[in-house]
Amino acid sequence: MTQDSLSLMRHSTAHVLAAAVSKLYPHVKLGVGPAVEDGFYYDIFLPETITETDLSRIEQEMHGIIEAKVPFVRQEMSLEEAIRFFKDHKQDFKVELLNDLAQKGTTKAGAEVLEDVGDASAQASVYFTGDFVDLCRGPHVEDTGKIGAFKLTKVSGAYWRGNEKNPQMQRIYGVAFETQEAFDQHLVMVEEAKKRDHRKLGKELDLFHFSELVGPGLPLWTPRGTTVRNTLDEFVWRLRKQYGYEKVTIPHITKKDLYVTSGHWEKYKDDLFKITTREGHEFAMKPMNCPHHTQIYASSRRSYRDLPQRYAETTMVYRDEQTGELQGLTRVRCITQDDAHVFCRESQVKTEAFKIWNIIEAFYKPFGFALKVRLST
Repeated sequence: MTQDSLSLMRHSTAHVLAAAVSKLYPHVKLGVGPAVEDGFYYDIFLPETITETDLSRIEQEMHGIIEAKVPFVRQEMSLEEAIRFFKDHKQDFKVELLNDLAQKGTTKAGAEVLEDVGDASAQASVYFTGDFVDLCRGPHVEDTGKIGAFKLTKVSGAYWRGNEKNPQMQRIYGVAFETQEAFDQHLVMVEEAKKRDHRKLGKELDLFHFSELVGPGLPLWTPRGTTVRNTLDEFVWRLRKQYGYEKVTIPHITKKDLYVTSGHWEKYKDDLFKITTREGHEFAMKPMNCPHHTQIYASSRRSYRDLPQRYAETTMVYRDEQTGELQGLTRVRCITQDDAHVFCRESQVKTEAFKIWNIIEAFYKPFGFALKVRLST
């Protein structure tokens, strides 16, 4: 099974999950249910809280739907017809998405929602799975019998469309694989990963801790943890030095003007920790280092002969993440970056890019990481 067909099967499993929940909880209001890495999820709105016991009941209902080999039947509707249909079924979140599609041409709710619902069109597609109907652009497997091994894993909170001003949904997660063998292998891997969970090891080895008084997402590094950090930092600095990088140091705050000039303020102002001085000046804790480093470069007039200029430092950046999104050291409000910026001529870009790759590869190789390159903008 290709990755695309596996993703399609997982998406279909999410719809079976929604069908099962709708049967057990007829008053449920459904959000979206995309495929994600290793599985799927579905966001639901219920007055009662879904428990581990409830997950078992939902799984049993899903197995019944799968064993019945119910076809996925696609039907096209006009947006107006679809809005009326989901209004009649009291599915407010679906109506909201359809209204956005009708009025704005997009849901503006992120790639996962667009993948599940669709983009600008005069038509909307729904899928019938027996008596259950869901808004979805598809495609799906032919029938529910084509769904492989799956398991519901957990329930967590999630704001509708990722906005804390919106209702709090319950997000039911699951994993799904083509065969029982692949599913079993995944479960073994998950159990092994639990033994190596950095949150567990951090506490057992006395590397870092969190304090309610300090605040969530702000790790406190112990002497042992700081020794590990310093050892890693010394290692990466030895690698950088081989390729001509120079240490720089920048402040952890900046005037608002820097981010207005760079364009970051308009895009990321809601994610910044902001400070207003007693004189009324607006500052922010730095969420990245790029604009500061550009100001070091811009501090002097430079000849092309001075290039490349390579600046690097290991420093902290700060982002106002939502409390519900914080998790161990993988999602925090205070991030340590070994960051670098290269100012060079166009003719030097290829050489400098390979040097960066060499540093990254040399750093991760001792830890057994196999790296892949993926470019983004």
